[in-house]
Amino acid sequence: MLRVAIILFSFCSFLTLTVLATSDAPVSELQRRFLRMEQRALELSQRLSEMSGTEPIQLIDRNQSFDPVQLESDAQQSYDQLPGPLVDPLPTPEEKLIKEAPTVYRSEISQVAPTTQQRKGDYYLMPLVGLAISTKTSFAEDDLDDELDGEWGNSIGVSAGKRWDNWVAYLRVAYQYLKHENGSFKSITGRKVRVEGYEESFSLTVGGGYTIPLTTRLSTYGGIGGGIAWRRNSADVEVFIASNWEPDPSGEQSQSSLVFTYDFSMGLEYLFSNNYMARAGYRLLGLTSNESFDGSFQHLIELGVGANF
Repeated sequence: MLRVAIILFSFCSFLTLTVLATSDAPVSELQRRFLRMEQRALELSQRLSEMSGTEPIQLIDRNQSFDPVQLESDAQQSYDQLPGPLVDPLPTPEEKLIKEAPTVYRSEISQVAPTTQQRKGDYYLMPLVGLAISTKTSFAEDDLDDELDGEWGNSIGVSAGKRWDNWVAYLRVAYQYLKHENGSFKSITGRKVRVEGYEESFSLTVGGGYTIPLTTRLSTYGGIGGGIAWRRNSADVEVFIASNWEPDPSGEQSQSSLVFTYDFSMGLEYLFSNNYMARAGYRLLGLTSNESFDGSFQHLIELGVGANF
């Protein structure tokens, strides 16, 4: 009710002011009715204020001057411009914490290369074939004492091994065969002699080595081993007599014995699937002396394809 009365009173006052401002004529019947409405609104406002305990509506004094207020004096303006007492600044409102992503700790080692055992397995079995080249070996029998030159030969074998990380222990069984010859063999008696022969050996070697991975599939290896071998040497001696080469009357010289063997190996291995790999390597095989035949060295070029498990 109070809000309705205020709106009505404002509307009436606006109309009264409008009429009075636009005309200087005597008060008409319409003006009287507006004045009565204004009086009733004032009375209603008075009653409502008594009931609600609020201030009643007061009419604006139309005779009040609307002249602008005079500005303050220069002295007052200068005083107002003086700096006031130091006031501590209001604390800045705390910004809402932005939800940060969880902290992720990363190791300084970005990648750890798998070992040979992890990539290839614990065990392997590999057949091997290769070419054999022998260095010189000495032969001394009766009045004969000279060196035999090695020729091309071949080798075949099987290697089985156990891995620990990049280390490997292996067992190798192999057979080697190659030829020797000397067309001008020395004789103490001055005879003109030539000798041809061969050497074969069955070896059993135990050794160990280390593998260095180069890529995920390619690696290099090196190893050393030792064992025993059954070595057999043959020498076919011919003597130049009356413009012809005749067999030595003492017959063919053939000797065999159990000897000690040792080897050094190195090469490359390629893993072309999880269970199979290929090998290309070099092996230096040494054999101790066999009765009339001195110790010898063999150079083996080996190729192999093996299985991992």
